[in-house]
Amino acid sequence: MANKESAKGGTVTSTNPTMEKIKTKPDEPISITTLNLTNDSLPVVMVNNANLGEIKSALDDIVKSHLQNQSFTPSLLHPTVHLSLGYSSVIIALSSVLYSYKVEFENSKSILWIAVIIYTILQITLWGWKRWVEKGEVFKGKRRRMVKRIETDHIQIISSTSLSSPPIPQISFSPHTRPSSPTSIPTSPNQSYSSSFSNSPTIPSTPSSTLLTPQTSNSGTNLISSTTTTTSTSTSTSTGEGPSYILQLNLSTTSNNGKSLIHKSRSVVGKSVGEFIDQQGGVESGEVNRWLLTVLGEAGLVGSEEIEGSKEE
Repeated sequence: MANKESAKGGTVTSTNPTMEKIKTKPDEPISITTLNLTNDSLPVVMVNNANLGEIKSALDDIVKSHLQNQSFTPSLLHPTVHLSLGYSSVIIALSSVLYSYKVEFENSKSILWIAVIIYTILQITLWGWKRWVEKGEVFKGKRRRMVKRIETDHIQIISSTSLSSPPIPQISFSPHTRPSSPTSIPTSPNQSYSSSFSNSPTIPSTPSSTLLTPQTSNSGTNLISSTTTTTSTSTSTSTGEGPSYILQLNLSTTSNNGKSLIHKSRSVVGKSVGEFIDQQGGVESGEVNRWLLTVLGEAGLVGSEEIEGSKEE
């Protein structure tokens, strides 16, 4: 079993496959990512490095687990549709087989043809649901928080993979976003990220997106003004090469049974698969979770440590 790193004489050495290529000179500081990886436990989940679909499935499972640990209750719509269509297809197939055993083939042709047609329709419906309705959705759910009032966070994450380099991160805020939430002022992380926005490249603006920037009034109170633009964030930027793992995040926070919109944002981020998978195929779940915390924080999600109370529906 691989041992953790030891630093001697300013040189970092390790037998961990994920750290084989990490070497530093005596006068070079050790990066935060390197230190985080050395503190992580050894990978438990192993995947085939050459199978991008298997890698995506393993990363999707970490995303689901991370959000459930954040007290999000997953939507049961897609699993219900899958199970309903799947079990219906199995019942049709088994029923036709049993019927063909009891009835002669010539007399059962008409019933078997009907069973085949129904089975085909069910399978096509399931395929169409996954392709045009689900559209690669990894997680969709919500959580309720009691913060002087009941607020509900709605989240949807769609994942995909690409053989090219990770895209430039993009984040946009709705023009209807309200200034603040009782838990934090403001709810959207514009104060903490305003400096990174100014140094990051700007994507051409779109009518449906807005960036909120804090302003100070004469009384010293922070006000939020909206300017229509889409901008990339530097904290989640990945300089790695392809293949890449890409997430599309849709987040909204409402109150008053969904009648009042407090916060709404949309972001598209990606990272090189090589930053999550080591040379032996081990999945670095700790690195994935840290990346997700950064992405969710930039989108304006209130962390679980800031929640005074939560309710599961």
